[in-house]
This record gives sequence, structure tokens and C-alpha cells, in this order.
Amino acid sequence: MQTSSSSSWLRQAGALLAAALLLCLAALWNGQAFFYPDTPTYLRGAEMGASRVLGPATFKPWLPAPQADSAQGAATQGAAESPKRMKALTSIEDKVVLAGRSVYYGALVYAGFLAGKMWLTVAVQALAVAYVLQLLMGRLWGLGSRQVIGIAAALSLLTPLGVYTGFLMPDVFAPLVILCFGALAVYWPQLGRSQRWMLSLILLFGLLAHASHVALAALLLLLALAARWLGRRWRGLSVAALVVTAGCVAGAVAAEWAFGKAVTMAVGAPPMRLPHPMARLIDLGPGTAYLKQSCPGSGFAACAYLPNYPTAWDDFLFSTDPEKGAFALADGPAKRRLSDEQLRFVGAVIRFDPAGVVRGIGADVLRQLVNFRVDISAYGSRGLAMFEGRVPDSIFADMQASRAASQQASLNTWLTVSTYALALASLVVLIGEWLRSGGSAAPPADPARQRFANFVWLVVAGVVANAVICATLASSMDRFQARVVWLLPFMALATLARARAQGALASRADTVSLAATLPLLQKGNL
Repeated sequence: MQTSSSSSWLRQAGALLAAALLLCLAALWNGQAFFYPDTPTYLRGAEMGASRVLGPATFKPWLPAPQADSAQGAATQGAAESPKRMKALTSIEDKVVLAGRSVYYGALVYAGFLAGKMWLTVAVQALAVAYVLQLLMGRLWGLGSRQVIGIAAALSLLTPLGVYTGFLMPDVFAPLVILCFGALAVYWPQLGRSQRWMLSLILLFGLLAHASHVALAALLLLLALAARWLGRRWRGLSVAALVVTAGCVAGAVAAEWAFGKAVTMAVGAPPMRLPHPMARLIDLGPGTAYLKQSCPGSGFAACAYLPNYPTAWDDFLFSTDPEKGAFALADGPAKRRLSDEQLRFVGAVIRFDPAGVVRGIGADVLRQLVNFRVDISAYGSRGLAMFEGRVPDSIFADMQASRAASQQASLNTWLTVSTYALALASLVVLIGEWLRSGGSAAPPADPARQRFANFVWLVVAGVVANAVICATLASSMDRFQARVVWLLPFMALATLARARAQGALASRADTVSLAATLPLLQKGNL
């Protein structure tokens, strides 16, 4: 019995490590982790926090002091941005520190730097994803180690999951938030105490990693509560799991509050949020129309840049072009006004043109659902220029030698084509399974099948919720949906694997039954 238990544990550990290694293949192919222009901003925030708490000489610095001071706070969007957008958005002297760049995720990236060349960060992300996948497939769905490894390989090689696992941004934790929430809510009674703790910790860190993940979890929590109240098939959702999720959301909000207090004590002013909703409505159209009609009487700080509108939301936030930008062009007090006025601005624009706002955001949500090209695994010369001076020289040299710099479109193109094909095929599989199970008319008679069906529904709801949140708060961007779209192939592959496993079990059961019946037939007892 002891030998059998040890053998099972070794198989599970081997499958976990194999899956994690498969998820690192994209970064290994590239020669290093994938960077994004915001990556240094996350890391520098954690570095500054560590230096203030433990002393400036405690850890190895990211950049030499003069270079770090000049690079502090530079934040841009997109790998194809112009290098002239490299003006710093934050300034300690002006008491401008941005919220939204999680110091908690930055600590994970900083730990990777301290350990050497960021591989620790990639390994932690890979192990977190592999743990959740193996727990679902092996422990809860009864699939074997070969199936776990095979599905992990397919997701790594044919979907964006592998690239996002090696991506030094919090995006990979958005799908983990969905999977952890679904596993806790649906399978709470089937989970052991240690498994509940691990899923809860991954969920909490995912919420700490980015504010959009908090909105995602909160929306899923509301949907689950409504479903449990309204639908008989959803009564099995665990109340304890929903309470834990609510606690994780509250914990993430409290952690953000603590960060704000720490910044206020350190620089004398609270951190400010980028005015994404303001930029969003100006880009969408109703915000521009409102300002052109109401300025200067409305008194909004955005009126100072009226000749630049309409402008793209990322230009409003990050461009230093005097004919396009706003927030990046503003001085410290004007930045704070733009940030502080954004909610009042949103209310004014909704009152001004509610139909236009709803119509525009609705169209963007639909676009976000189908926009998931993979576009993060290539730098190009312009993209590399954005990192020069913002990353250590040794890391910049590795970036120049990486395949992301030399083979700009190959991996992006491959993953984009395969992801769209798999997403379409997955919808066919999932819709077919739904129709075979009788649709939503009644819950499946088999409790295990009902739990799996509920889990699939929660995952699909998470994919849609991600599109709603991203398209509403920012705009439709391929990267936002590509981070979660691999969940659809995962659900389809798991559905097919479970069906095959159940078919094999049924066949073995028939064989055993026939073997037991034959002696009775031979004796003439039947």
C-alpha cells in the first residue's frame, strides 16, 4: 500500500514538472523571458519599496543610480510605440506615483532578477499554471499523467499559454483567477485542505497582481451568487468557496490600500490612477463631443488639450506628441487633476450621450471577444529601443540576441493561426457537448458530469467577463483576450479526454461483466 502511494506521488510530481517545463518552451526558444515596456516599471516599484524598508544597499540594484533615476517611471504601451514616448510618467519630485502597477507582482519579477536573468519568475509562473492544470485534470477529473502532459503540451505549443507563462507581466494570472475560482466554487467538497489553501493563495496573488483581475473575480462572484440563487443546477456551488473568494477580493483591496498609505507616507501624496475611463470615452467619441461642447465652462483639466481630440486612448495617456497626448504632457498638478476628475467626467459624459456610450462600449466588447492575435513575442528595432537604458546592459544584450528580436513574426504568426483554429474547433466541441447533454433544460443526472458542466460554464463566463472588463475600462486589444482564450481549448481537450476515459472504463466494465456471466452460461444457470 505504501509503495503504491509513493509511486502515485512520484507520477504526479513527474507530471507536474513535465507540464511546467513544457510551459517554459516558448521562453527557452526565445533565449530569455519575454519583456514588455511596463515590465521595468513593475520591477522598479518593488525595488524602491524594498530599498526603503530594508535599506538601499540590501539588494543588487536594477540599474546604476543615475541611470535608474532617469529611467524611473517610464511607462509606454505596445511593442510598436515610438521611442519619443519614453518620457517618464511618474516623478517623486512632483509627487506623482501611479497606482495600477502592482508592487506585489513587481516583487516576483524583482526576485527573478536577483536570482539571475528572470528564469525564477518564469519557473514560478509555470509551476503555478501546471499545478492548477494537474489538480483539475488529475485529481478532479481522473485523467492520467500522460493525458495531463499531452494536454499541457498542446496548450503550450498551439495556444498563447506558453508565451504568457514566459511573459514578465501579470497577464498569466488572469486565467488562473478564473480556474482557481471555478475549482473552489464547484469542487470544494472534493478538495483536500492543502489543495484549497494552494488554490486560494494562487487566487489571492492573482488578484494582487493587477486591478483588472480583482474586477474579474468580483464579477464572477456576482454571477455565481446570482446563478446559485436562481438556478437549481447551481445550488451545488460551495458557499464556503464563495466566502473565500470574497475574502481574497477584500484582501487585494486592503493590499492596494496599504500600498497607497505607504506611498503617501513616502512621497507626501497618494498614488494616482491613470485616467483610463477618461481616455476611453475620449477615444470612443462621446467624451470628445462632450468636451468640445462644454469646455472651458465644465472646468475639466482635459479641456487644456482640446485641440488634440479625438485621440486614441493610449495616445491620451502615454504620448508626448503635442498634437496627440494629454496625461504624459501634463505637469504634476495637472496629472493629479486628470486622475481625480475621471469619475466625475465619466458621469458627465454618460448623462450627455448615454446611447453613444453604451453603443460604443458594446461594439468594443464584441470586438474584444474575437480579437486575440498573439503579438508579444517580437520586439523589432523600434521595440528594442524602448528598453535601452531601462534594463541592465546584460539583459539588453540578451534581448538583442533573442529570437524575439531576430525572428520577429514567426512565433506570433504560428500561435495566432493555431489559436484561432483551436478556438473555433473548441466552440464546436463545447456546443456539441452541451447539446448532447440536453442543453440547459435540466442538470445532468451524473453528479460528476454536472460538476464538470458547471465548471465549463464558469470558465466560459470568465472568458466573456474578461472581454467586458478590458473593453470597458481600456479598449479592445489583442493582448487582453489572448491571455485567457486558451481556456476554451483547455476545456474542449478536457471534455474529449474525459469522454475517452469514461468510454474506456465502460468498455472494461462490460468486459468484466461478460467474464463473470460466461461461467454461468456454461453451467446452464442462465
